[in-house]
Amino acid sequence: MKNPLHTLFIPVVALMLTSLSACDNAAENSKNALLTSGAKIGSGAMQGSLDEFSKAIKLDSKSAKAYAGRGALKYAMGDSKGAIADLSKAIELDPKSVTAYSGRGSAKFATGDVAGGTADFISVARLALFSSSDGESGKEGGKDSGGDSGKESGSDSGKDSGKEQESGK
Repeated sequence: MKNPLHTLFIPVVALMLTSLSACDNAAENSKNALLTSGAKIGSGAMQGSLDEFSKAIKLDSKSAKAYAGRGALKYAMGDSKGAIADLSKAIELDPKSVTAYSGRGSAKFATGDVAGGTADFISVARLALFSSSDGESGKEGGKDSGGDSGKESGSDSGKDSGKEQESGK
């Protein structure tokens, strides 16, 4: 005769395995629901931000930053053509906007305009190069010009020439 515990053992194990499988499915469904609602919240937030940028543009149609922000947001939402239009307007308003050129270059690449995207990224490189060299020359110009700075550099050069004279003896 079979042990009654053996008879119950197999159905209990099967029931436990079924329960675990159901828990895994519930957890997976819960995770999918969270991801879906997160995506909905994210897209709602993006749409809200897009509306805010549009309001800012209505209030100040000369704001390059507002056009650049809305263009970047349109690009992130998948509207590359709308992004190019807004970023082009931002560049028109502020021809030195690295952000606008960079965003427009990315959007142009996304639409297949490789030449246009490349040209925009070359503009980014030029702007970055010239702005960094302007910043350095501006700092150097500040040291060279001005009353006290000139005196300091004059006294330093006098010390150097004195050292040279001493080393020559």
